[in-house]
Amino acid sequence: MIIGITGGIASGKSEVCRILKNNGFNHIDADIVSHDTLEMPEVITEITSTFGKDVLYESKDSKECPKVDRQKLGKIVFNDQKSMALLESITHPYVIDKIKSIINKKKDKNFVIEAIKIVSSGLIDFCDELWVVHAEPEQQIKRMVENRHLSYEDAYDRLASQKIHDWDEEKADRIIYSTEPLEIMEKQVLYILKLRNSQSNK
Repeated sequence: MIIGITGGIASGKSEVCRILKNNGFNHIDADIVSHDTLEMPEVITEITSTFGKDVLYESKDSKECPKVDRQKLGKIVFNDQKSMALLESITHPYVIDKIKSIINKKKDKNFVIEAIKIVSSGLIDFCDELWVVHAEPEQQIKRMVENRHLSYEDAYDRLASQKIHDWDEEKADRIIYSTEPLEIMEKQVLYILKLRNSQSNK
């Protein structure tokens, strides 16, 4: 079984994935895989031809392999939908190939794939179920301020920038409400797994 987990920033996706990991699921974080692709020479070449060499780390050693400075790149794409779409058109095919490779190498096919753009990226094609993790905006902002040490203004801007994303709850097979205390949310997840297992055994 492969479960896709999506939802907004600081919605509680990682906590749901942690619960699933503790119950035998292999965890794939698409964000980490995406960061790894930024170190691939072919991706670096495509990024620099699209965004220029200014997005690379400055190096005094001409023999050193160029590396993408994620902060510089982020400043370009973070609030520019067209630039973000260009970046995703470069990285998404590599991300999908890497995730496909990870899944194919494992004998245990119980996976949870965590991704913000799980539908539009095509990762949904790997998933048996799509779970959306829901939190109220004020709770997401509070988590970013307390756990990620962002200012209220920065947290608000990051949340606002995600309004275009695709975690449409109407498309979800399950909605996990992380507005509840952690122990209640864990009971939600375990109940869904128990229900899913009982249905598959019929």
